[in-house]
Amino acid sequence: MKKIIISLVVIGTILCSNLEATAAQTIGFVDMSKILSSYTKAQAITTSVKSQQDEIQKMLTEARNQVQSAQTDSEKKELEKKLTEEIQQKNNVFKAEYEKNVQAIQDNIVNTVKKVAENKKIDCIFRKDNMIIGGKDITDDVLAELNK
Repeated sequence: MKKIIISLVVIGTILCSNLEATAAQTIGFVDMSKILSSYTKAQAITTSVKSQQDEIQKMLTEARNQVQSAQTDSEKKELEKKLTEEIQQKNNVFKAEYEKNVQAIQDNIVNTVKKVAENKKIDCIFRKDNMIIGGKDITDDVLAELNK
């Protein structure tokens, strides 16, 4: 009987110490919309995408004008096909460049969040959108590190 009581006390102590260790975790959060709107490299990508969209729009307008000024139907069809391929090719190049840049930005943000969390000894980081209450906001620290 004594052995059972001692075993239960030991098990209870172990469980309580595990609960205390779990409760000691520090939780933080970042505001991703603020980071994306204030991170200079993300802003540069947004500006680049806007200029690329303008360039595609200009190409489309010029293509329409060229097709309309064609003399024969066969000439129009040939021009449409040629210009459509050119525009599609240019669009594909822009899309590939955009995806590469976005992936680099995302990787940089994640690595910076990890670094700041480590420095501040924060165990878990969530997006601000997923937090209801509590947690330490490290958004400004992450932005400062990103914009160095």
